[in-house]
Amino acid sequence: MRYLFTLPNVLAQIDVTPSNDGLPGAAFWQQVLGWLAWGGLAGSLASLLIGGAVWGLSHANGHSMGASRGKTFALGGMAGAILVGLAATIVNTLSGIS
Repeated sequence: MRYLFTLPNVLAQIDVTPSNDGLPGAAFWQQVLGWLAWGGLAGSLASLLIGGAVWGLSHANGHSMGASRGKTFALGGMAGAILVGLAATIVNTLSGIS
């Protein structure tokens, strides 16, 4: 039973600092993450533009189901852009919590 109480003390002494120093291909993976962020922003923009157009046209023609669907796409595009823009900040902030 004594060993169960010492195990957390041993594990608590580990110090890990994330770093890509000396990692083979680190620049490539950084570029891939940039491409993914660009793709996320492009998808968010497309969703926002198409959703806004559907929302406006459906509302003008009295089609409430289409207007609701367009509103959902437009708001989803905005939420996606916010998440893509803040993704690195969220990860860095959460990894720094100790």
